[in-house]
Amino acid sequence: MAALKERRWEVMEVGEEFGPLRVAVDDRLLRDFAYAVDDFDPLFLWGDGRGPRIGHPTLLCREARDVIATHYDIASGGAGMHAKHALELHACPRLGETVTVTGRHAEKFLKRGKQYVVLESEVRDAAGALVLRQRSTHIRALEPGVAKAAGPATPAPAPAGIATCAAEIRPGVALPPLSRRFTQEMLTVFAGCGWANIHNDPAVARNAGLRGTVASGLQTMAAASSLLHGVFGRGWREGGRLDVAFTAPCFVDETIEAGATVTDVLTEDGRRCAVLELRCDTETGVRVLAGTARAWLD
Repeated sequence: MAALKERRWEVMEVGEEFGPLRVAVDDRLLRDFAYAVDDFDPLFLWGDGRGPRIGHPTLLCREARDVIATHYDIASGGAGMHAKHALELHACPRLGETVTVTGRHAEKFLKRGKQYVVLESEVRDAAGALVLRQRSTHIRALEPGVAKAAGPATPAPAPAGIATCAAEIRPGVALPPLSRRFTQEMLTVFAGCGWANIHNDPAVARNAGLRGTVASGLQTMAAASSLLHGVFGRGWREGGRLDVAFTAPCFVDETIEAGATVTDVLTEDGRRCAVLELRCDTETGVRVLAGTARAWLD
């Protein structure tokens, strides 16, 4: 087996492919993820008695992000930061199956002196059916002071009502907000302990110019996904899409509130689809995630 490459922007190549990486969806994976994102939906813990137990819709986004570990030493190359993420959900991973993860570097570029790399990856089940596809944009070689908290978020406009289920969806209504508070234990379970990073090691976080450890962008995105799943159910986990930017760090022990407002209801391929503005804000009013999402209504 060839030696792993150092995770430096200079040696990353557009078009290089990663994987295949096999991931067993077992009880430990499902329960650890449920704890790390604070979502104990019975579907993820016990199932509903009508089919196999499933994982959180974003369960395998971490593995799809880290598929580069088949070619790179992901503990090397200094601190980085997840900047943007686009996700297509096709099916939830099922307990007992083994999925296959592949990926490729689609772009690399410099912007305002920062080094960016874009990874496209996908997860397929044992039969070859697509589970999820994603496109993640990362900043490499994070310098001290790069990751600064944004200013106060612009408040969302007053909603035209609150929708608690798909039947109540119409333009202008908001989804019931969902709060999450990520402790250091949750950050560490999500990020793992394989190497010291800005999520599990305060010293590494401070060296990157942060005041403390921060939640993974995928962890805040999981909160937004939980909000959408609570209202749309299957319409989210089987066909949902989101496109978000991680606009500021979510620090350890900060409480965030995930919120969404319906901006439109479309008809695509004979099915109705809700379009939403998506956000996650801290209790002090800093927006840590912003973007859009889509979910099926029927």
